[in-house]
Amino acid sequence: MTKELNDVRYWTYHDPDRPAAIFIHGFTGSHEGFQYIIPKLPNLHVIVPDLPGFGESKLGLDTFTIDELAYTVNGFVSKLNLKEPPFLVSHSMGGLVAASMLHQNPELYAKKTVFVSPVATKVNYLDHRKAGELLGRLQYLVGKSVPKAGPKLVKSRLISRIITALIITTNESELKKVIHDHHFKNLDFISSIDFYYQLHVDINKKGAIDYADSIKRFDVLIVTGDKDNVTPLATEKKFARAVGAQLKVIPNVGHLLHYETPTEVAAAIEGFLDL
Repeated sequence: MTKELNDVRYWTYHDPDRPAAIFIHGFTGSHEGFQYIIPKLPNLHVIVPDLPGFGESKLGLDTFTIDELAYTVNGFVSKLNLKEPPFLVSHSMGGLVAASMLHQNPELYAKKTVFVSPVATKVNYLDHRKAGELLGRLQYLVGKSVPKAGPKLVKSRLISRIITALIITTNESELKKVIHDHHFKNLDFISSIDFYYQLHVDINKKGAIDYADSIKRFDVLIVTGDKDNVTPLATEKKFARAVGAQLKVIPNVGHLLHYETPTEVAAAIEGFLDL
């Protein structure tokens, strides 16, 4: 079911009398990224917003930062008036947003939280991800600075296809097509290139580990793939140690494990939450 609250579009799934879980998607994504996991979690009342400025939700932020995004989403969650504090489940940049959400308003959420391939640490200059980070920043910088050609660069399907191909690990051609098509669709939802640029810069300046003092008050599960080249396993292990988390490593899959191995991810979530 699709609803809207304070300019945030959100979708609900399964029995509303079940324990609730808020799912937080990643950068450039939308609620559709969880389409394969949700059917495998029937014992949860799943609530998935399109984050402000992504998908079908309006931008409506005063500043384009992770902390502002988290503040706004916490306001949305508070106004849902749920009977019990919901679980928080997040992916990629969504994990960074979730970390800030838990830091700002820990009382809003249940004591168990799940991070799926979160942005765990900032990208340092010696990090192998630095080149990709700089290229991404350049793409958005040109996009917001150069009329006509800039937006075309940001919304290029060719660039999207190349970037997506670099992080896909599945050999299933139909699944590859689904993932590419979803990423193409996300290009049509770009609300503001300046927003994307500033948020991209902020994402790469920090990691969920920077909120460790707040997060370690929770019981934490981190689910990740051993072939993830976006949020590498070494960074997830470091984050897990910092917050005392359980770490579930799924073999032979990368950053898009919510598409490629949804059964394994859902099973890890269910087992951790005792559903």
